[in-house]
Amino acid sequence: MIIGCLIFTQKTYSQDSSRFRVVEYMAPAVLISYGLWCTNDNGFPSSKYVQNFRNDHIPNFNTSIDDYLVFAPAVAVYALDLFNVESKNDPLNQTILFAKTSAITLATVYGLKYLTNEARPDQSNNFSFPSSHTAFAFAYATVLHQEFKHQNIWISIAGYAAASAVGAIRIANNAHWFNDVLVGAGIGILSTKLVYLTHQQTYKSNWPKKSALLPNIGNQYYGLMWQHTF
Repeated sequence: MIIGCLIFTQKTYSQDSSRFRVVEYMAPAVLISYGLWCTNDNGFPSSKYVQNFRNDHIPNFNTSIDDYLVFAPAVAVYALDLFNVESKNDPLNQTILFAKTSAITLATVYGLKYLTNEARPDQSNNFSFPSSHTAFAFAYATVLHQEFKHQNIWISIAGYAAASAVGAIRIANNAHWFNDVLVGAGIGILSTKLVYLTHQQTYKSNWPKKSALLPNIGNQYYGLMWQHTF
């Protein structure tokens, strides 16, 4: 559902650039709206339906991989920089964008957690809504999308797939309701979109034009080679 919505907005953007303002906010609007509506038994699938499905099929599921997978899209951004893949911004501005996005996402998510005081499915605490793991995963996936969407759509798909996996694992771990994950995803995407809308490149860097990490393969060895032009 999430990836399909995001791909649709990307295709629509490429077909009609004059509508990008509306189209780029469609995905987070849909995610947040449905997330707010599907609490308890509302909609299909509803939060209660997804929770019952989880309890019936994987009641003992538990993993901590989501604590690390949330950072995968951010790692991918810098990895692509190392391989000298052309991006929208240089690494310095990317780092500034990550910092701004993280700050907005953190403030929004934890502000809502304290306001709503919703219990988690496992009753461990009352900070269920929205999912911070999912929010940050989608925020970072959107940075990856913004930086490299002009290169290959599969880069964006991979980033959002990783973020979607984080949301699914949070539900499977019994740490969040379905609506927590949907709203968290919407907040993450929206936070990054707003940051890119207002960001100005105050700082400039020639690093990506001068440095690259390249594969180095010989007859009896393989590895990586760092190349820098002074």
